[in-house]
Amino acid sequence: MNIDTSRTELSRTQNAPQPTFSGATGATGPITKAISRRRTHRQQWRIFECIAMLILDAWLTHVSFQLAYSLRAAFEEPHSFLSNVLFGVRSTLLINDTVYYGLPKVDTYVGLEIAIILGLLSIFTIRGLYRLRLTGTWFRQTQIIIGSATVGLACLITYYFAFQPPATSRLMFIFAWLVTILVLVIGRLLVSAGMSMLYRMGLGETRLLVVGSGRLGKMVMQHIVASPNLGYSIVGFLHDMTEPPSDFGRFKMLGTIDDIGMVIRSMQIDEVIIALPSNLHQQAVRSVKLCERLGTSFKLIPDLYELSLSRIDMEAIEGIPLIGIRQASLNTAQRFVTRLVDLIGSAFVLLVGSPIWLCVALAVKISSPGPIIFKQERVGLNEKHFNMYKFRSMYRDAEQRKAALIAQNEAAGPLFKMKFDPRITPIGRFIRKTSIDEIPQFFNVLRGEMSLVGARPPVPAEVAMYEDWQKGRFAMKPGLTGLWQVRGRSNLSFDEGVLMDLYYIENFSLRLYFQILLSTIPAVLLRRGAY
Repeated sequence: MNIDTSRTELSRTQNAPQPTFSGATGATGPITKAISRRRTHRQQWRIFECIAMLILDAWLTHVSFQLAYSLRAAFEEPHSFLSNVLFGVRSTLLINDTVYYGLPKVDTYVGLEIAIILGLLSIFTIRGLYRLRLTGTWFRQTQIIIGSATVGLACLITYYFAFQPPATSRLMFIFAWLVTILVLVIGRLLVSAGMSMLYRMGLGETRLLVVGSGRLGKMVMQHIVASPNLGYSIVGFLHDMTEPPSDFGRFKMLGTIDDIGMVIRSMQIDEVIIALPSNLHQQAVRSVKLCERLGTSFKLIPDLYELSLSRIDMEAIEGIPLIGIRQASLNTAQRFVTRLVDLIGSAFVLLVGSPIWLCVALAVKISSPGPIIFKQERVGLNEKHFNMYKFRSMYRDAEQRKAALIAQNEAAGPLFKMKFDPRITPIGRFIRKTSIDEIPQFFNVLRGEMSLVGARPPVPAEVAMYEDWQKGRFAMKPGLTGLWQVRGRSNLSFDEGVLMDLYYIENFSLRLYFQILLSTIPAVLLRRGAY
């Protein structure tokens, strides 16, 4: 797709009745009205969202307080285990507290409950909880909730010791603090899951334009598409002339950075991410000013010498922003957990499914001459070579016939892929579509050469054609499955897949590890991109 073609397609989208543009940055007519309506609706939705979350948090705090009172009341049951524990603690630790009047009725705490609700909502607002997106920020929301509830508990304790109000249970403070955190965190998790479901259905998405086609821009697009729960829909990107113009996998090039005004207007862009290299500083400034004049939200990502975005650490000293780089590596605990899961998971699959694997081996042997297990040299952690195992799915002379099929290669980059590869045996086509051919790789996992999750190990011939940035895939053990596999497999371009592998490596967490493991099950069952 060249730039002229892109502009032609954009002009077609503007063929509404009597569309007119005024200047480089202004527009009149139906397009302007449509953009204005869309922005008004988004602003109204944002206000509704904040009010709804305020009401929800207030109700959940009320529920939490009632649950805390019920929990505290359980300690008052005569001759129960909890009441005996409470009596022992009071007699041991509170020696001077000889008089106890029992737990007051719940109505006594109405004033305290209202104060807690208003206080928490105020702290949440001050700490920016209602400015965060409802998806993709659950851990950040949890941090704010825990911190705010702790500040509220400290205020209550201070008030209690300063004024000594009557009919107050000190244990109620602790229960209210714990239960409120638990209920609010679960509530936010459910809201985040619900919003993620709506976004996946295409409802309420933010139409996003990326300005920049270099590695930084591609990395941004891949980071965003790897997290569909964020609610962004990438409309396309603008070419920055740093390399030959072309589409990037599923992402369409909509023109050059000089076309930003036309694209924002014609495509009704909600938000712009400017990811230009450092040598295009003036164009970045121009894009920022243009977004401001058009009233479009924007984010500017600095080009920090191609550093991983996930490793950037920001802090400020006396208002001066400081940028640091975190070391990217697995800690000992993470290595232990992933290795333990790798061993248990691999042994379980091999043992429990052994009757099935024996039948598959027999079918491979009968269907065509050749070995049952196909052994191939692959490149793994730190570019170390190892032999990877698979059930043979091709005829014995597959490698010799590859040269004659190179012209029919359907994959970009160093990969060779054909949807209807004539070298594949009938039984091989079935086991490849169902991913059963990968089962012997569990032995590679047991031997420590691979992990259950990671970048797929390439053959040495492919690695010889890698660019330097693509070799970042070897920073971790290769995997039996990975983000590339669960997001589309052969349906994705090579560069897209590599960036997904780098995203996993640079953003590694146990949460992401288990998320990919679980996502592999529907990916295999639905056979997405498998051939």
